[in-house]
Amino acid sequence: MPKKVAFCHYRVGGTDGVSLEIEEQKQILEKYGCEVKLIAGARSNGVDYIIKELEWDNGTIPAIKENGFLYFEKEYLDSDELKTRIEKISNIIKDKLIDIQLKENFDFVFIHNIFSFGGHIASAKAFTEWIEKFKIPTIATHHDFFWEREEYRIPRSEFIKQYMQKYMPPKSPYINHIVINSLTQQELKKRHDIEAVVFPDIFDFNQPQWKKDSFNKDFLKQFDVKSRDLVILQATRIIPRKGIELAIDFTKTLQKNMRKLRGKKLYNGKKINPNANVVLIIAGYAEDEKRDYLFKLQTKIFQEQIHAKFISDNVKAKRNFFGGIKTYSLWDAYVYADLVTLPSLWEGWGNQFIEAVFAKKPVVLFEYPVFKKDIKPEGYKVISLGDKIKNKDDNNLAKIPQENINQAVQKTIKWLLDENLNKKLDHNFEACKKFHGHQILEDFLVEKLNL
Repeated sequence: MPKKVAFCHYRVGGTDGVSLEIEEQKQILEKYGCEVKLIAGARSNGVDYIIKELEWDNGTIPAIKENGFLYFEKEYLDSDELKTRIEKISNIIKDKLIDIQLKENFDFVFIHNIFSFGGHIASAKAFTEWIEKFKIPTIATHHDFFWEREEYRIPRSEFIKQYMQKYMPPKSPYINHIVINSLTQQELKKRHDIEAVVFPDIFDFNQPQWKKDSFNKDFLKQFDVKSRDLVILQATRIIPRKGIELAIDFTKTLQKNMRKLRGKKLYNGKKINPNANVVLIIAGYAEDEKRDYLFKLQTKIFQEQIHAKFISDNVKAKRNFFGGIKTYSLWDAYVYADLVTLPSLWEGWGNQFIEAVFAKKPVVLFEYPVFKKDIKPEGYKVISLGDKIKNKDDNNLAKIPQENINQAVQKTIKWLLDENLNKKLDHNFEACKKFHGHQILEDFLVEKLNL
């Protein structure tokens, strides 16, 4: 009998790292004959079971975080009302999960971020009780924890503090915990006395290289970018910890130095037009609750007078035609990039780094803590923006020393004009395949599920 497996998350089917990882795991399990179902909130694509109460900004759910943590500076629910609200939402989710389990009888469950995201703590209790009621073997993967985000670090009450200790994440004989970096592994042991396995991000390095084809041949034209412009790709979601303001500062400085590149041939054979500009393509989408950050970036782009394109409306997880409109995959964006920026201030690991390495593009990055601790020792060649934030500007956007940006720009120009750069990019590819190749994930899943 093939095993029945459920994947549970708040949202699936997008271009974010968690959705992409779930899709990879799903494909592997299906190859081994497993029947896989996806359980998520309403803002998902390709989901089998929608539980609308899994959307963290749905209805009355935001009131829980707003009254549960000091950061939000709101207190319109007293402690008893907050407990009642959590219990009510949790029970609704649990009852729906029970109905699904009675219908499907899952042999194994994968849970992503439900036990670690501070924006919807009521769901953690529901999933814990569901798993323990049916004694379902579970792997819970924690991409980032509530204590890693400023909003959720300080509980408002002793009740919330105890709740987080019990359910975020829970200790259970049926749950194996996975974290994606060693810093989190150490912190989880310290805070919850939970032993977790480190399993970093994985990618299929055996798939065909992304390339120009009949579908994406009009990609640049679609966004009014000239074929001989210098294209920078920022592929992450638009949220503050991604540090996209640093990519804007980098783009501005590179634009000032374009005279060194105009009319010359790059490492990838592309000849830069004598009148070319640097164009920053921002492919990720903005989270609804972080729209103010998007506005700040748009304002900064206008003030700095750089060329930037926000293209998330036309970039999805997979290629498609919708209502007569073509939507490209995220991979199409990598095909046309000359370099990739990853200026994140914090990442649990960093899917976009793997993607850029697979696409064989030079990477300009801020050396966030997990990169320094877990990734850098693997031996990659990158263009660094340093590892220190100088301060924040009046809009609370991060700043790094201009000297760091200048040095990164000069190294970028040198790399782009280096006809031997592909050797560095091939080196990165092989190193990343060794440490993060698909076979590692496949072997792990086969062992865990006894396939």
